[in-house]
Order: sequence, then C-alpha cells, then structure tokens
Amino acid sequence: MSEQRFKLPVGIFIILYQNSKVLLQLRQNCSFGGTWGFVGGHLDGGEQIVSAAIREVKEEIGIDIQPADLTLKNIFHSDADNKEYLQFYFVCNKWSGEIQNKEPNKCARLEWFDSNNLPENTFPGLKEIFSKINANVLFCEDEFK
Repeated sequence: MSEQRFKLPVGIFIILYQNSKVLLQLRQNCSFGGTWGFVGGHLDGGEQIVSAAIREVKEEIGIDIQPADLTLKNIFHSDADNKEYLQFYFVCNKWSGEIQNKEPNKCARLEWFDSNNLPENTFPGLKEIFSKINANVLFCEDEFK
C-alpha cells in the first residue's frame, strides 16, 4: 500500500521597487479579482523557486531578471479558506526590458504605488506581509485571520 503524502501548493511573489514605489497589479477574472497584488504565481512541478520567480515576471510583465537580483524577504505559511499555501516573497530592484501587462485577461492594469500608501483593496494579507518584510521578518505563519 502506498502512502499518500501531503502536497502543499507554493506561491511565488516578486515585489518590484522603483525609487520608493512598488509595482502592483489589479487582479481580474481570477481569485481575489478586484484587488491589488504583487506580480507572481504558482510553482510548477519540477521547477526551482528562483526559476519560478523569473518565469512569472517574464510571463506577467515581460521583463527579465537575474537570480542575483532577487532577494528573498519572507516565507509565509498560510491557511486561508481551507487552502494551505507556502508563499515566497522576493524583492527586486533591477531588471531589463520594459514593464508591460502581458496577461490583460488576469490583470486589469499595472500601477506604481508609494510603498507607504498602498491602496485599500489589496490582496488579502498583502499589507501585513509587506509590514513583515519591512520589519525584516523572514518567516511568518497565518496570523492574519
């Protein structure tokens, strides 16, 4: 008899900074539509975390980033709506190419926001995670319920 192991979905998020502003995307036609969130997505099978971050950025906003330009800032274990996730948050200040909305079916628009004045309608937990990142907290669990 084979033992079924627990499988945990992994989310990858990339926080792009330009001066004191952070890039957010307005989600649509997907979970949490109508909220602002970081660029990102899910880890595909057989892929490394950093490779997934690079892939997601290329797919969603068309830019190229190098592994050395990503800094892991937080790992978040969440359990929202009976869906358990492990999420990796990276900061990136350097890239090549022009930022553009490559997935208009999932992203209504891209906008730069002052990192101290994020919009009210953000992805659930985004402001809390952002505050943990700013406080240099590398790991946290779902304490935002």
